[in-house]
Amino acid sequence: MAQNRARTALLLVLLAVLGWTNDLAAQADEFGCTDVWACNFNPTATEDDGSCDYQSCIGCTNQYACNYDPGAIYNDGSCEYLSCVGCTVVEACNYDPDALIPNLASCEFTSCVGCTDFTACTFDPEATLSDPTLCIYPLPDYDCEGNLTGCGGCEPVFITDLPAVEVGCVGDLPLEPVGEVLAATGCTDDPLDVKTFVVDATSDYTLNVGTTADGIGPDGAIRVFGLTALGLANSDYFVESYPLLVSRYANGLAVVTGQVENTMNPSLKWNVHLVLEDPLMGDEWLAQDPSHGFVTAFGCSVDTASTVTYRLNAEHSYLIGTGGLDGSYLQLSHMPFNESKRFQLGAGGNSVNCNYGFGGWFAWSGRVLDEVVSGMTGDLVIDLGEDVLNEVPCGQEATVHFHHALNPDCGLFTEVPQLFVRADVTAPVWSNANCASEVALCFDAELGEAELPEPCDFEFADECSEEVLTELTESVVSGDPDGQPDAPFVIQRTYTGTDCSGNAANFVQTLTFDGSACPEAPASPVTKPSVSKIQPRPGARSGAVESDGASTPLMASLWPNPTRTASVVDINASPGETVTVRVFDLAGQEVDAYVVAGGANFRTERITLSTAHLTSGCYLIQASTAGKRETLRWVVQH
Repeated sequence: MAQNRARTALLLVLLAVLGWTNDLAAQADEFGCTDVWACNFNPTATEDDGSCDYQSCIGCTNQYACNYDPGAIYNDGSCEYLSCVGCTVVEACNYDPDALIPNLASCEFTSCVGCTDFTACTFDPEATLSDPTLCIYPLPDYDCEGNLTGCGGCEPVFITDLPAVEVGCVGDLPLEPVGEVLAATGCTDDPLDVKTFVVDATSDYTLNVGTTADGIGPDGAIRVFGLTALGLANSDYFVESYPLLVSRYANGLAVVTGQVENTMNPSLKWNVHLVLEDPLMGDEWLAQDPSHGFVTAFGCSVDTASTVTYRLNAEHSYLIGTGGLDGSYLQLSHMPFNESKRFQLGAGGNSVNCNYGFGGWFAWSGRVLDEVVSGMTGDLVIDLGEDVLNEVPCGQEATVHFHHALNPDCGLFTEVPQLFVRADVTAPVWSNANCASEVALCFDAELGEAELPEPCDFEFADECSEEVLTELTESVVSGDPDGQPDAPFVIQRTYTGTDCSGNAANFVQTLTFDGSACPEAPASPVTKPSVSKIQPRPGARSGAVESDGASTPLMASLWPNPTRTASVVDINASPGETVTVRVFDLAGQEVDAYVVAGGANFRTERITLSTAHLTSGCYLIQASTAGKRETLRWVVQH
């Protein structure tokens, strides 16, 4: 056992000695450059192997020098400061992307200036700075070589005469196209299709200005995606040359007009002509189909109850080229075809920001720079200014019929508005037949003056059945009714009715007092009839009412008095006695007469006195028999 332990201890000592010896051997194997001044000094090397390098780390150590070497440790005096000096202005013709030290004085901006519009005859493909004054364009209907393009004078021409039409009443203004309208090409007389839409200006309409809606990326009021890929535009984005105009009318049409230009090449312009129809509030439209939805920008919400949705009308919606796009056109149609999305007008409606705006998606097809084109994606994206209500005064109502035609071979478009305007020249007509033009007055001793009748009711008939504004003026023609009420005088009342077009009509009523006193009332009191009252019926003559007893007065009652239309007078006729009833005006002229014949018994005859044929004023009713006469004063006030 002891021997084994001794052997084990000896073995461990030998192993330890061998391990130490190996460590020494490993340390002795670390070769490298041990010179701290060398470029490749190895701080872990234990044995220099002669590899020290003193050249590779020598260079320019000045970081501001053109040849600065970030790996150099020792400066060898080679730093230079000229080779990296240059123009650092990106827009300059000699911009040097490798220049490190700016030399703005060396920048020049003339050698690369030229016409950058590819539609111009003088287009310079190498020009990087645009000078529009260097762009020369062909004359209309000619190419750059002066050759006639074949579309000279080929604009659509309307054959049908389209004069302004005047009507009297609002109801006569047409809201649908009237008759056939013909148009043809101006150069070949080939017939063209004519389309017509009508805007309703019979009531107030709303206007808004529209400008490009800015979102998180490139934007334009009109975006036609795909034109750039086809090589037909410098950009797919078009911004307004001046604010667009959005007009919304009472018949539901919204019309967008104006001009837009390319963001990269302003000479490429479109005249905008969009017509939208079938307005529906957002809530109503969403409720129609579960597939319906709104398009909004990230983080924006839409108040569907106040947002109006529209459908784009393909018959009337175009982009018509002008400037560099002269002779081009695009016809626009609603997208998507299933109408699960619509044009949106309201807060967040333009779909790129949360502003009050208008936007929607359209497809396009047509002819651009002599190429037949089409695309599925384009849109209107505009912010709207505040609503401006354009009030249409009564009497100035109108409808406007816009007739347009397109020559698709030449991209030429003509639109002619035809006005249907209201021109009411007929004044209202006085229609109160119960208002007398001449009224005779008498002096009432109890009142101490001549009593004036109440003014007549205003009754004017307007040919358009519209409200008539009325006015009553009263003037003294002669005499002094206030200062000398018992002396003769003449008063004139003028009843004026004016329609909303300003046409006025007058009815003049003359009140004349010649100084005559009103007749005295009968000595016996005038009592109401003992029988039930009968509602007066103008024009009726008489009706009999039996009575059980005799009555002393010939005229038992007169009611109503004064009156406008008719009065009832009860005449008492004794047996075998005839009562004659006469009505006189103050001039003593008999204007009406009745005869009540007595019967076998005492009876009361009721007579209805009509005023239909009488003028306003005082009248005397006289009832008489062979031995008796009574008189009552009767006042007619129309």
